[in-house]
Amino acid sequence: MKRLAITLTLWLTAATAGAQSLARVASGIPAWADSAFANAGLGTRYALTSGVNPDVRWGDFDGDGFLDVALGIVDGSRRRGIAFIHRIDRSVHIVGAGQPVGNGRDELPVVADWGVQRLRSHRDAIRVDGSGDWKGWIVWNGQSYVWVQDAD
Repeated sequence: MKRLAITLTLWLTAATAGAQSLARVASGIPAWADSAFANAGLGTRYALTSGVNPDVRWGDFDGDGFLDVALGIVDGSRRRGIAFIHRIDRSVHIVGAGQPVGNGRDELPVVADWGVQRLRSHRDAIRVDGSGDWKGWIVWNGQSYVWVQDAD
């Protein structure tokens, strides 16, 4: 009886973990990105911004010719940010959500829209459209993501 209880517990734990991964894949987050995020140990510090329907953007952010993923995240204090996950090396880069954005702040504003736009360098960047000084770009410079303020 004890063996049955242990087996049932292990099976339910595995089924729950599998369901979480399937839910992320079904929501547009690929398995490789989900595992890179988890392997970096970030799943306990950050949550996806919209739970079941997270903010997911695709683009070649590091310019290597492969599509990477940008995920909207929040930290424990509900500060918003973006997790960039590079396809080839599975590296995860956090901008905002308690980490520096590069404009003197550590979060993205709640009301800002963000999306992917292609640069002349044949690399993609995140365009942030907020109010005031929250109009700009988040761009990979070869080593990290940096904020580029709009000239407006």
